[in-house]
Amino acid sequence: ALPISLLQESFSKTLNDRKEYKPGAPLDENGSKKAGVLYIVNRLFAMYFRLNTLRLCKNLLRPIESRSLHEVSENKGDKVTYRYYVGRLAMFEDQYDVAEEHLDYALKHCYRGARGNKKRILNYLLPVKLLRGRLPTQYLLQKYSLHEFIPLVHGIRTGDLRTFNDGLQKYQDLFIRRGTYLLLEKCKTVCYRNLFKRVSVVTQRAQLPLNQVATSFKWLGMSIDLDEVECILANLIFRGYVRGYISHSKRILVLSKKDPFPVSAVVARG
Repeated sequence: ALPISLLQESFSKTLNDRKEYKPGAPLDENGSKKAGVLYIVNRLFAMYFRLNTLRLCKNLLRPIESRSLHEVSENKGDKVTYRYYVGRLAMFEDQYDVAEEHLDYALKHCYRGARGNKKRILNYLLPVKLLRGRLPTQYLLQKYSLHEFIPLVHGIRTGDLRTFNDGLQKYQDLFIRRGTYLLLEKCKTVCYRNLFKRVSVVTQRAQLPLNQVATSFKWLGMSIDLDEVECILANLIFRGYVRGYISHSKRILVLSKKDPFPVSAVVARG
């Protein structure tokens, strides 16, 4: 608690320094203490995340962003670290478009040789992108040794629920420690959507009998009845991932003739 108290006191003193902060001014006793505020904020972010007291992060965000101190700072490393934590915070608040924006910035502006830092950013950026239907290349996963994402990406890309579920279960403890497990669980929706699309392409039919879809689940080692299939489809249609309607009496999915599996819906709603 003592280190946090000291950092909080330092944050208050640097933030409220009356001397005008001039970006590019030499760091000496005549300059503004605001030059060091972003560094202190990042140390506090790190401690709050470690202690799982994310609500306290808001107390840092408001004064920093209202004075644009995160933008005028000339220390590139501090700006990247700040964006990394703000992106993670947005992810935990289900603001995935905001999270992707901040984490993308952090990855793009991270020092080229900082391989470890880039991997830390990708640990959180990739789950957000997967939910929004943006899949990384195999090269990227191999380059940064992100092997835990390989079965998830393959499962989503091909609609292979078994591979997706096996990968999620295998690395469950790792994802829980990072705090990304529940987000990756949500990615199953995209996997469902791609499975139905695959069945549609294979059968080349605009009207899919639900028992055919249930058969594809069974082939993947997942026993599922028609009511469950209908429930999954109803959710996909509601979210805009699938265009069409379900004929409950005939147990048939009638797909729209125009773009029945819109990519834009996945990207927008993720």
